[in-house]
This record gives sequence, structure tokens and C-alpha cells, in this order.
Amino acid sequence: MTSPADRFAALPLRERKRARLRVGLWQALRERVEHIPFADIPVRELASAAEVSEPTFFSHFGSKTELLAYHICMWRIGTVLAIDGASQGADFIRQFFDETARSIVAGPRMWFEITAEVARGGGVCAVLDISAAERLLAFDDLRALDIALTPQADLFRRHLAPSPDPEAAVTGLLAGFYGVPLALGADRLDELRDAYRAHVDRYTTAAVR
Repeated sequence: MTSPADRFAALPLRERKRARLRVGLWQALRERVEHIPFADIPVRELASAAEVSEPTFFSHFGSKTELLAYHICMWRIGTVLAIDGASQGADFIRQFFDETARSIVAGPRMWFEITAEVARGGGVCAVLDISAAERLLAFDDLRALDIALTPQADLFRRHLAPSPDPEAAVTGLLAGFYGVPLALGADRLDELRDAYRAHVDRYTTAAVR
């Protein structure tokens, strides 16, 4: 059976080099954002950590905000991988929120930076193209190749049962997705999983179980 490493090695050299560079910049951001405000992280520092020049950074990401959008796409792939095996419908949504709570507790500063950028309308929720090489390098898992990236609203919509006002349910889930951690604040994130579950149950009681 082909391993993720073998599959990666079989890809063209150019694709592998591009993946190493982009994943390296992403990892550099993740290492710094929990200790330094996002706005204060210089592009030159991220580029230096990945051993590339600033112009090379901008040839792959138009801005730091685009790199943050890249993080969201990679995070979503990792989240779906982590809950692989969840049934469809409400169970999927609950487990998606459970895994999100775990990741927020593990890296709260990143989450609050993302929320701030969303509030500014910075485009961080854009769905970017993540190559096979990037997925294999970042996750070392062949299943990552098959995870479709769609807008968050579409993901929730797909797992909600028909109802008189499905868009209201999607809007409610999205509002809680960002709003519940903000309402709790950094000091009460130990309550996040239960708060998320209560919120999700409010909008999925009619979803397919």
C-alpha cells in the first residue's frame, strides 16, 4: 500500500518545493502567533524562518492576511480528519464543534486573531487551493487528499435537515462558531466545549441523526 511519504515523493519536484515553502511559512506563523500579536509579526521574520526572501513570501501569499486564510483552510482539513468516522447530520456538526473547541483551547491567540480579521472583513474565510503536496506534507495522511474545502456555511448547510428556515439555522451556527468563544473570553475557555454543545443543539434538533 502506498504511504503518504511515497505519494509525496512521487510528485514533481517543483510541487514538492512549493509545498515545503508554503507549509514552512504556515508553521512559522503558528509558532509565533501565540506569543506575538498578528499585526506585530513582520513578514521578513516569517520569510527568514522559512529561509526565503520577502519577495518570495509575496509570490506565494499576497499578504499576511492571506497566510491567515491559508491557516483556516489547513485547520479545516485537520479538523475533518480528526473527526473522520462521524456520522452525517447533527452528529457531524457536534463533533466539528467539539474538535474546534479543542483546537481553540490549544491555541487561543490564533483563534482570536482570526475572529478579529473576520470582523474587519479581511477575507480570511476565502477558500484557497491547497495542493496534494501541501496536504501530504502537512498531515502525512492520504485521507487529506479527499477532503473538499467549501465555505463554512456550505459545510453546515450540508449537514442540516430540511426545515422551514434552514438559512437561519446556518446563520445561527456561524454566529455561535465565532461568537461563543468571544462571549466566554480567554479566561473561561475551559467551558467552551459545553457552551458550544448547547449552542449546536439549539440549531440541530431537527437535523438528521
